[in-house]
Amino acid sequence: MTTKEGDLILDCFIGSGTTAVAAQKLGRRWIGCDINKGAIQTTAKRLHQLMREQAEALKAQSQGQFDLTPPPLAGEAGRGSEDPDSPPQPSPQAGRGQEVKEQPAQLSFSTWRVNDYDLQIQHNEAVALACDYLGVTRTRADSYFDGTLGNKLVRIVPFNHPLTPMDLEDLKSELERRPEEERDIQLIALGVELNARAAIEEYNRNRPINKLHLIELRTDPKYGGFFQHQPLTVAVSVEREGDELLVTVNDVFSPGIVQRLNLEQGIFRAQVEDWRAVVDCILIDSDHDGEVFKVALSDIPARKQDLVEGSYRLPAPREGASVAVKVIDMLGEEVVVVKPV
Repeated sequence: MTTKEGDLILDCFIGSGTTAVAAQKLGRRWIGCDINKGAIQTTAKRLHQLMREQAEALKAQSQGQFDLTPPPLAGEAGRGSEDPDSPPQPSPQAGRGQEVKEQPAQLSFSTWRVNDYDLQIQHNEAVALACDYLGVTRTRADSYFDGTLGNKLVRIVPFNHPLTPMDLEDLKSELERRPEEERDIQLIALGVELNARAAIEEYNRNRPINKLHLIELRTDPKYGGFFQHQPLTVAVSVEREGDELLVTVNDVFSPGIVQRLNLEQGIFRAQVEDWRAVVDCILIDSDHDGEVFKVALSDIPARKQDLVEGSYRLPAPREGASVAVKVIDMLGEEVVVVKPV
């Protein structure tokens, strides 16, 4: 109601993707966010299917077959027929040769993983990792502080969230119970909320002792090696067989999933016997232009227990075309492999 075609819609808690789907149908660009990977996967599947339908409709229209306008959103069905004062609504199938009333703003999207706050490790294991990496001397007798770094007391914020003002209030309460403590405090966190950073600056301006220092493991260039992300790797073969294209995904290795499984299994190392078990979906653009990923084939299992096929046949593209294969794993990480054919 408050936007026009081409505007950018942001939904910070995308859930099942209703906002993005509505924006996509109505020609708006969109960005969707969610901390829940299941929400991202559900939304991605809905959008891939919708974009495929839109691409097919536009292709049919360009060939002069028919024209398709987006169906009405929930709650709008029948509007116009019941209200004599409402403007006439377009038919879901327009006449031959007419233009589509609302064009999709895009027919592809990418998924970006922007944080690691879902680390499923015990706090004591996170403390041990951080202390070993930074050279912190552990102080196991202290129930609140984790150790010392030089002449500073060290407090490691749990890795399942960034440093927040609530963490700072908790720290101030602890220091009030220790009026004799004059050492500065070294805070160690994965990240920090903006209002928490401002609170640290204000606290340091107004307090002569117990100054707060911050190491942000995610962004501090001095400590950036704490996270060494290993990307998803994919082995793909593409062959032209007459009028057909044979695309085969031979192997997929997801270090992120293996690491997660290793943490869950403790001393036992995880083994993934079938690479398809780590894959959420596979998408193929049979004539990739290097910019927009146009889905010509999508393999998105309907049920969680189902696996992708891994081998696909589709109409061969023009000579000299590039075939792009996008693989998305169960953690939402994706990689695109481009092969000439």
